[in-house]
Parts: sequence; C-alpha cells; structure tokens
Amino acid sequence: MSHTDVHTDKRLAWGLLVAAVLQAAAPVVQALSDVEQPSDGSEDLLVTPAGWAFSIWSLIYALAIIHAVVTVWRHDGVGSGRFVWDLIALYLGAAVWIAVSAAGISWATFVVLVVMTWFAIDAARIAASTRLREPRWIGHLARATSGIFAGWVSAAVFLNLGTGALELDLVSPSDETWQVLLLAGAAIFALGVNLLMPRSPGYAAAAIWAQVGVIAAVAGESTPPLIVSIVAIVLLVLETAFLWKRVVED
Repeated sequence: MSHTDVHTDKRLAWGLLVAAVLQAAAPVVQALSDVEQPSDGSEDLLVTPAGWAFSIWSLIYALAIIHAVVTVWRHDGVGSGRFVWDLIALYLGAAVWIAVSAAGISWATFVVLVVMTWFAIDAARIAASTRLREPRWIGHLARATSGIFAGWVSAAVFLNLGTGALELDLVSPSDETWQVLLLAGAAIFALGVNLLMPRSPGYAAAAIWAQVGVIAAVAGESTPPLIVSIVAIVLLVLETAFLWKRVVED
C-alpha cells in the first residue's frame, strides 16, 4: 500500500465538483425536458434487477457530490491526481450515458459503460490501496464513493452487453441460457475485481445489491438465474469477509 501527502490541485478539485454535479443534473434535466426518458432495452431481459434496485443511483450521485465538496474544501480527495482524474472521467461518462441511453442505442450505452467501468475500477483500486491518514474519514469517504460506483457499473455493463446483443439480433430474448451465463459472468467478474480492493467493501456491497435486485425480479419466474444470484451473493460475502479479516490482521 502507498501513503501520500500529495494534495489535490485546486483546479482539479473544482473540476471534480463540476463533473459530479453534471452527472447528477443530467437525469434531472432529462426528466424536466421533452426528450424521451432513457431506455436501454433492459426491460427485455429476464435478469434485469427489480426497478427499486436502481435507486442506488441516488446514493451514488450524493456520495460523488459530497466527496467532491470535501475535495474542494480540503484539497485532498485521496491525495492522488490519477484518482481524481478517474472520477472526473467517470462522472462525465455517466452524463454521456444518459444522453446515449435516451437515444435508445443499446450497443452505444454498452460502450460508454465499458469506459465508465474501467475508470471506476481504477479509482476504487487506488482508494483501496492508499493508506488512510488523518482525518481517516476522508479516505473512507473516497473508498465508499468509488467502490459503490464501481460495484454497480460492473453489474450494469453486463446488463447493457445483453441489451446490446438483443439490439443487434445476436441472441433471442426468449432464450434463458445466454442470460443465465451473462449473469454468471457478471458474478465472476465482480468476484475477481473484489480481490483487488480488500479495503473497499463498498464494491462488494453494490455488486450484492445488484444480485439482490435480480433475485427479486426472477423469484417465482425462473430458477436458474435465482440460483446463480444466490450463489454469487454467498461467495461475495465470504470473499469480502475473508479479505477484511486479513486487513484487520495486518
């Protein structure tokens, strides 16, 4: 792990705040305008989480703005310029995703989410590997902000992969097998990434939240995706507990 005394450049901190506000404002502007609301075609997928699961975006937006305000105030996000640049790119990508999603081009939303996932995971990894310094709550805030965002988009990118494949007529919406495999792929991916951030349980929490949403959606409808999601949750909980135990012992 690294410890850093590097403070965030003031202009970079303000850029982070602008990007955080922009990503939160994008869906609001969308709702207040006459433009069609975002639709990525996920309603055609069996493994789409229940609607209430998407409320996590409110938490993501709130954490992003709070963290950005703290960064401007303290000039200290995690103490890494790369971390802040990752978040700026991530937040701007989220705003772009709203516009692309409203256009109804599923394969394009997938491409945007791939880029967002890259920056989100890199930011979460940096936050998780940076040793906390006083006041420690700033580091915990950075880890929660980046970790939860990364965990959610890690699941969303697989969902958009499915909707993109549907849009291009590469798969059939009535075929359950490929959707179950897609769900399993999302779980395996989350388990792998979770290993990179033992000090950021927010990643696992968001990934688990997505799987809980899937369980709520498929319960009573289909058994295979239900089993995959339950197994994924159990493995993520066990893995996170094991990683956290090692952190405490260190």
